[in-house]
Amino acid sequence: MSTEAKGFLNSLDDRVAEIIENCVSCGACADVCPTPKLVNIQTIEPVDLVNGVLDILRNVEVKEEAKVWSTKCCGSGFCQSACEYGINPRFMLAMARKTLNGKKPEEIRRDAGKNAFKKMSRGVRVLSRLQLPPKILEKISPRSHPKLETPPDVVFYTGCNMLKTPHIGLLCLDVLDRLNLTYEVHGGPSNCCGILQFRPGDTENAGRQALKTIDRLTQANSSKVLSWCPTCQIQFTEVAKPSLKLDSENTFDMTMFPVFLADNLDKLQPLLVNKVNKRVAVHEYAGELGVMDSVRTLLKLVPGIELVDLGHKSAGYTGTALAEMKDYQKQTIAKTLQKAEDMKVDILVGVYHNDHREFSGHEAAWNFKVANYMEILGESIGVDRPDIFKQLKLMGDVDAIISSASDLIKEHDLSLSEVREVIIFDMLNDQQLPIDKSLHP
Repeated sequence: MSTEAKGFLNSLDDRVAEIIENCVSCGACADVCPTPKLVNIQTIEPVDLVNGVLDILRNVEVKEEAKVWSTKCCGSGFCQSACEYGINPRFMLAMARKTLNGKKPEEIRRDAGKNAFKKMSRGVRVLSRLQLPPKILEKISPRSHPKLETPPDVVFYTGCNMLKTPHIGLLCLDVLDRLNLTYEVHGGPSNCCGILQFRPGDTENAGRQALKTIDRLTQANSSKVLSWCPTCQIQFTEVAKPSLKLDSENTFDMTMFPVFLADNLDKLQPLLVNKVNKRVAVHEYAGELGVMDSVRTLLKLVPGIELVDLGHKSAGYTGTALAEMKDYQKQTIAKTLQKAEDMKVDILVGVYHNDHREFSGHEAAWNFKVANYMEILGESIGVDRPDIFKQLKLMGDVDAIISSASDLIKEHDLSLSEVREVIIFDMLNDQQLPIDKSLHP
């Protein structure tokens, strides 16, 4: 084990010891958390639920309710503002999951992390190349942004899976260009946050991956990194960076991209000149990263937009946080689709890349279009990036998709058998809720 990885693991242990010492088991975090109700453990008192998690961290006892809360945490973040004792309960639950996963054989944990990373990496590589030629794809690749003579104003960190829908990333860069900001771009599987190793308990490799990426981000010498993916944001700011004990003078602040835009309205608003005369609703999450407020603020500034409130929000900070609550996830997606049609919206807007992959597949069955909020901003500013992902997914047929992307398949020298597999498993079958309305809950 490397010195850096060992230091990362030791720091996590130290932070767990601090939680055990400082938590008073008041139950405030469990009381405001949406998860217990969603997974039917709300009958246990919040105090007892927190004590159960502390027992997991102490390796003393595993009570079923505490195990369920830890493994199914939706990550809303409401717990953070509820705690008056300086503890991050979301991190506490992440460490409880780490402790539970640590009881599995090391080989199983490592294989799970390796296989998850391999699957993600292949999906990102193939899907991005089915949509963009090399020269355009390079625009959102770090290789196309050589180190600047002076530090860039910002670093745009795409994360990994956003590159499956690369038009969103290109729109983000178009906006940064219009704001006259210099930037470097980092992301993709080679710059992963380590979450895919961290989730199944391969904590050593998760730390190693995070350290490598943080080192690259730090070398850009910019004090501000703009993240797109909320999972990456949480993994870096709550798990990795605090545990790597970085030099405070040689690091960076990480801010979600829409929050950054909302903080710079004085520069952005004059660019929003084209009317977008549409009735728009947002698929929202009830999480505390500031993203939903920022997206609403941005959309309200677009001339012609009528922003409609669907009257419900999905728990968690993003859809992937609901992976352990499949039934609830399907129900909340179905509710969004039905309400959007009932309220006669023109466009259902997703906030994150995983939203876009899900809702794109549903568009043909409903009386509204599906878009990411960056597409709305782009239209108002006067930039357009075709949504090739949605075009391909709506074809719904592997052979039709391969035929449509045949030139790019040749240009990128992709294997047809691999392309076929990725289209099936990472595009057409990447659907939490069936496209057939009759199968909706």
